[in-house]
Amino acid sequence: MKASFEKLVPEKGQSFRCFNREELRSPVKWHRHPEVELNYIPAGVGSRMVGDHIGSFTDHELVLVGSELPHTWASDEYRGQTYDLHSAVVVQFHPNFLGEGFFDLGEMVDVRNLLQRSSRGLWFPPNVARPIGEKMAELISRTGAARLVELLSILSDLSQQDDAEPLASPLYRTTNNKQVETRIQIVCDYITHHLTDAELSHSDLADLAEMNPSAFSRFFKHSTGRTVSAYINELRIGFACRLLTETDDSILSISQQSGFQNLSNFNRRFQQHRKQTPRAYRKRFRTNA
Repeated sequence: MKASFEKLVPEKGQSFRCFNREELRSPVKWHRHPEVELNYIPAGVGSRMVGDHIGSFTDHELVLVGSELPHTWASDEYRGQTYDLHSAVVVQFHPNFLGEGFFDLGEMVDVRNLLQRSSRGLWFPPNVARPIGEKMAELISRTGAARLVELLSILSDLSQQDDAEPLASPLYRTTNNKQVETRIQIVCDYITHHLTDAELSHSDLADLAEMNPSAFSRFFKHSTGRTVSAYINELRIGFACRLLTETDDSILSISQQSGFQNLSNFNRRFQQHRKQTPRAYRKRFRTNA
């Protein structure tokens, strides 16, 4: 999937960007940029898209996104709103921001390998994310050389983690087709804003893309690595998980609010994606909370 290009400019006197996303007033969009991005979400539930990976995020989400790798996060809390103001500490730096060849130095071999692996996106488990997230939050207020040293320390720590999970598939490649970029963005935005609509249909999306249904199916699968129904179901299950943990609504009500037309289909899809029933998921969450 080709994403819209985003030009990032550090503030005066700084060589890289570090900020809390909730301070921005910008719409959620599928985008890419030359800068490597480290994204930490301390709390929340929603959907994550990185390359051809589509999944759900929860508390202590930490992902390292490589240069030019398309990505976006959408919080369920702000679904359908113009701006997504979920809290997230974001660090963005150009691969050559310290000079071309800096990461080829002998002392930086492990970090260089980390950045190479981030070309598919790297997800880190919560036990790693928490302390790194705390350091990232402190980085926002750091100034001068201490700011740069702290970033290198964070990258060094991450480079020693063996349990990072790649997100995008090994064969993922971006496309340079601007028409594809625009068309798939329109479709994905429409799905996001109509996710809970049980009447959301394959034919409506095909019409939106100005394609016949069979051609649209091939186009969507090629662009996202998912069938239309699989893509929608993944996002709906993520939304249902939030309702299960944050409300006392009945399972039937949650299935309807999440856009499923009947309870049996909801239970089947939930079991498929979460390897347990909705009721068991709610009970396990509340027991561990």
